[in-house]
Amino acid sequence: MEGFPQSPESGEIVKKEEVIQAYKKFVEQGIKNPGDLDLDDPEVQKANELFNKWREQEDASSEGDEELSYRNNLVQTMLYVDVGFTDRGYLEEVLREWLVSDAQNAEKQRDNPERVKTRQDIVSAMKKIRGILGQSDIES
Repeated sequence: MEGFPQSPESGEIVKKEEVIQAYKKFVEQGIKNPGDLDLDDPEVQKANELFNKWREQEDASSEGDEELSYRNNLVQTMLYVDVGFTDRGYLEEVLREWLVSDAQNAEKQRDNPERVKTRQDIVSAMKKIRGILGQSDIES
């Protein structure tokens, strides 16, 4: 398993980039939807373990901080998009359900610069997915 991140020990910090790299090989093999990953494949299991450890550590680091929690949720929502999964149905679900939910949860607070930034980042994520969907229309 050359180039594949080892399962982290309990005290190690898992970085987002490590999780992305753990899943990229599946995209390179032609898998377009994270729902199509073979859960019996030991490499998928290791990638999922790494993802879960990263997610747990991110959730713990944002506990008690509402703004950080919103931002963390956005990063988690976009992880598989950042990996490169491009299945149209999956991307539409992220766009129309998850990101809309993120935006609704992070209600506007014009007097809160951090919230304004969070909402701008959500809008940027929506634009990114629309761009990917637009490219897939061209490639079809």
